[in-house]
Amino acid sequence: MLKTTSTGLAVFAAAIAVVSLVLLLLNTGIALVVLTLLLSTLVYLFHRFNEKRLAELSAAEAERRRHAEEMAQIHMNTIESLAIAIDAKDQTTHGHVRRTQIYATQMGKLFDVSESDLRALHAGALLHDIGKLAVPEYILNKPGKLTEAEFAKMKIHPTVGGDILKRVNFPYPVEDIVRYHHEKWDGSGYPKGLKGEQIPLIARIISVVDFYDATRCDRPYRKGMKREDSIALLKNMVGSAFDPKVVQKFTEHVIEFDRLIDAEDIQEQVASAPILDMETSTKPDAGLASDILGTPIESSGFRSISEAQREVFALHEIAQTIGSSLNLNDTVTLVANKLKAIVPFDSCVIFLVDERSGKAVAAHAVGEEAELFSSRRITVGDGITGWVIANGRSMCNASPELDMVGVADEIVKLFRGVLVSPLLREDGAFGAIALYSQSRTSYSTEHVRLLESVCQHASSALNNALTYEKTRESALVDPLTELPNARGFYMMLEQRIAECQRMNRESLSVICMDIDDFKIINDKYGHSTGDRLLASVAGVVRSELRQMDILTRYAGDEFVAIMPMASGKMAESIADRIRNAVEEQLFSVRTGTLIGLGVSLGVGCFPEDGETSEELLTAAARRMQRDKHGRKTVLTVAGAGVSSIDMMT
Repeated sequence: MLKTTSTGLAVFAAAIAVVSLVLLLLNTGIALVVLTLLLSTLVYLFHRFNEKRLAELSAAEAERRRHAEEMAQIHMNTIESLAIAIDAKDQTTHGHVRRTQIYATQMGKLFDVSESDLRALHAGALLHDIGKLAVPEYILNKPGKLTEAEFAKMKIHPTVGGDILKRVNFPYPVEDIVRYHHEKWDGSGYPKGLKGEQIPLIARIISVVDFYDATRCDRPYRKGMKREDSIALLKNMVGSAFDPKVVQKFTEHVIEFDRLIDAEDIQEQVASAPILDMETSTKPDAGLASDILGTPIESSGFRSISEAQREVFALHEIAQTIGSSLNLNDTVTLVANKLKAIVPFDSCVIFLVDERSGKAVAAHAVGEEAELFSSRRITVGDGITGWVIANGRSMCNASPELDMVGVADEIVKLFRGVLVSPLLREDGAFGAIALYSQSRTSYSTEHVRLLESVCQHASSALNNALTYEKTRESALVDPLTELPNARGFYMMLEQRIAECQRMNRESLSVICMDIDDFKIINDKYGHSTGDRLLASVAGVVRSELRQMDILTRYAGDEFVAIMPMASGKMAESIADRIRNAVEEQLFSVRTGTLIGLGVSLGVGCFPEDGETSEELLTAAARRMQRDKHGRKTVLTVAGAGVSSIDMMT
């Protein structure tokens, strides 16, 4: 503007000078001569001013251009650095970003898009996945199919990315690319379900080129493809996922594009590989689930990023903590305690399937009505928890009363929401974590996904604990009678003796028991019958002991009972009671044949007979042998008229 004004003044002054010169020729008055000289001087001064001003303006314009170019370069470098960080989280490389950028900008030129759209393609190729900052890494890089809840979490990234870039206020439509690059031509995409040309062209271009390069490279959830296979897959998805014109233009020029990529030495695509493994294949958005459970949580992009980071830390803590113990009780307690910080609930119950009964038994319960829930036993397939275990899938937002059959109505009415996820291993579900809420009527997809993530970690820890308990039990328990074996006996006796030492040498007794002439029964009726009789005798003896007493199968037909806080006199009395109970019982050995058994017993007392397990057992065994030799064993056979063991042979 200033340049135009200065030039105009100079022209005006020159015009006045010309007019004055003409008048001078017509009239040579002295006043006119002076006026002419003044005007000439004015023209000269204006000319010099104009030249100086033009030089200043040119320099300022050059400086502005240089500054704008520098800022644009800094801006783009910042964008590129952010893109690298995004792709690093997604376990891709900078090469993917650069290749997508080359494909996108070349496609923009072929479609003769505006300069603004071309710049948007250049930046959008870098930033189209910025919203993945709000998606936890274990979902982005999961080696396999995403669950429905995990896919719902993945689907927020275009919206989050668009919200982030909306604040940047780009002078070209980068936000459209980021927000709509997962929309599909047939309207089945997300987040808006746009269809056909409702989707911005630049977003359609990014969608095609991003898919092509993604399928050409190895990802955690699938193998990369060679060019012809990727192109074939692109063409197969024309009209459903992708714009037919964009795909056609891209496939016509893809070899040219790949030559440009080769020239920049960013070729990381699979050159030759078998077609994608269909068992682990995924759609362009890496998710296989389509249905949405619950209600998504609305949140801003930055809050989603913060929540994702907190979630990662919490799950990391769970993974580190719950795997630190092989004790089943400790593990279920840790899982329930850590879960409270991630998913809201008023009551949490961890169910494990009991292999013997086939029922889901509450292994741990915490929160409201914990005592009631801790006694729950559910048939697999029944109720919400039973269905989850039977089908290996989560369930939420059904009526809690479906999972509380047999619970008092006044308690059932307290609960409004329920969420149950399975505990899984290779052979299927072996339990479930059930959350009940008194305040919320529904759980969101976010809650489902988080509980499933916890269950994934907990499943491994709980399965390890169960395996350890089973192995430990098999090492310490007699499989026939399900009583502690000799190893278990010594372990428990030593623990009880140590407790007695701490309790001012409190009394403790052991009773050794041996079935008389049991070898004859094995020889006559077979070992399978003998084993069945041993289990029956164990049941009779167990019924005569106190609840705190421990019965063990020491070896063969010998049993030993550990009796805490029992004096010698009390132990003798219980030993007599056991003998009477066994000898009064008739045991079936075959159809129509019942026999009676005799048992010899001996008692050892702490501290009178010794202060170690060996001393106590030796004293009790010596008295048992004395009892065996001092009495005559008689087997009474009912139903066959036999009164002694000799008559059975």
